[in-house]
Amino acid sequence: MKSVFGLLVSAIVVLLGGIYAWNQMRRVPLVAPAQPQVAENPTYAEAQEAQKTVAFTGPLADYMTRQQGSPEAKEAKQVETLQVVPVKPSESDHVGGSVVGTSMPILQTTFRVRGAVQVPFEVPPHAASPRLKGSYQSFLKVAGAQNDDTGAEISFLVLNDQQFSDFLNGRAGEAAFSADDARQQEVNAGLPPTMNQAQKYHLVFLNNSKGKERKFVQADFRMEF
Repeated sequence: MKSVFGLLVSAIVVLLGGIYAWNQMRRVPLVAPAQPQVAENPTYAEAQEAQKTVAFTGPLADYMTRQQGSPEAKEAKQVETLQVVPVKPSESDHVGGSVVGTSMPILQTTFRVRGAVQVPFEVPPHAASPRLKGSYQSFLKVAGAQNDDTGAEISFLVLNDQQFSDFLNGRAGEAAFSADDARQQEVNAGLPPTMNQAQKYHLVFLNNSKGKERKFVQADFRMEF
């Protein structure tokens, strides 16, 4: 009888101990909570890298990069303006729907490029689908002369007024149209439509040579609407 009673007491003690242990296990998580990671202070090199601006690529950015620190930089950055006969838009250039077939000459001549030459032109108001068309060839001497024109390549840009202002101030950015160095280039570029006001643009020819040798460009450009 005593042995039965002792077994019963032992069973009760074991049961109570098990219940107590189970309750303790429920209160304490088996997996330690993840410790929040504290961001390390960036090193000086990392901070310098983060502060670098985004670099643009293309003829405009390449031209700016070449001019940095070169002995001819200050002189070469001066942009020459090519004096051409101004073209006054006709009445047909001011229609709301831009009549198919309407065109306006911009440039048709041969000129020298030492550093940069720009030709301003305007897209008249109410031009729904203006398009710049034309071509150019570059030479080390006057077109038609017998000579090796290796190294006569010229870059070409079309910039709006804001982009041209950035260019004059040494800020490389985007261009309405750009073409890499080439001895001859065909251009067929669409421009944004105009509303009630004309929009001014600039043809820019860039001589990316490091020396002072002038190049000759024979160009023929027009606007079509």
